[in-house]
Amino acid sequence: MDGAFSIGNSQQRYRAEPQANPVQKLIAPPRIRRFSRGETICEPGLSNLVGCVVEGTIKLVSYLPDGHTNIVGVIEAPGFFGRVFDVSAEFCVEAATDVVLACVERAAFETLLAERPELEHLIHMENLCQLDDAHERILVLACQNTMQRLATFMVLRLLTSEIRLGRAREAGLIHVPINRRDFASYLGTTVETVSRNLQALVRRGTITIIDSSNFRVTARNDLFRVASQDEDDLCDMIRSRRPAMRELSSLFARSVQERGQTVATVALDTSAMAVAAE
Repeated sequence: MDGAFSIGNSQQRYRAEPQANPVQKLIAPPRIRRFSRGETICEPGLSNLVGCVVEGTIKLVSYLPDGHTNIVGVIEAPGFFGRVFDVSAEFCVEAATDVVLACVERAAFETLLAERPELEHLIHMENLCQLDDAHERILVLACQNTMQRLATFMVLRLLTSEIRLGRAREAGLIHVPINRRDFASYLGTTVETVSRNLQALVRRGTITIIDSSNFRVTARNDLFRVASQDEDDLCDMIRSRRPAMRELSSLFARSVQERGQTVATVALDTSAMAVAAE
């Protein structure tokens, strides 16, 4: 996120008065819903559903006329999903993993945005976070070959975890939040190519594989060399963006908790949305 943007007084007010939660103004509170991996959350077009990812990862999928699919985006917890202000989407929202969502009816949320400018501001901040994610993916796809794409993705995940999340540099841990098939689609290649490239990095002594989603960097300089990326330049790029505040997701979670719902105990409805606004 561009460092020139500031959350301003609205976020300071939330910190000073944590009880002032604008999401609580919703007549129908956010409702916890679960989706299993592969389930469709929203079809293309104008969806009546918006909300935040509480647990897991969702993916934005574009279906091509020949039946193939492209993953155009990935949203991890915590992150906002859905379109507001009558803007339709040309992609499908699917569960990349088993997910828990805090959902609300779009029209009710739009009404609340009109009443609470600070909440609308948080929507803009969330959009900037997702725009930064798109910029990073462009950087990955601009690489000359699939090995460079994989290595560039890894160094971006590594630096983000260190700079934004404060993880110790010595840990060298990289988490890929989607399965191998989706990961290959995200990188614009095949599962077989991703597997070959991972094994090549293992043989070089650059990484070790913990499991199918987690890796440890054992030769940091070599990973940057394979990616053909300059570590200082990437660090400056990541630091120049405001860390993902995800304040909006926190407000959704707080609203659910204050209304007596919890992820573990709420009665879940995975069919039609039951929330509605007067």
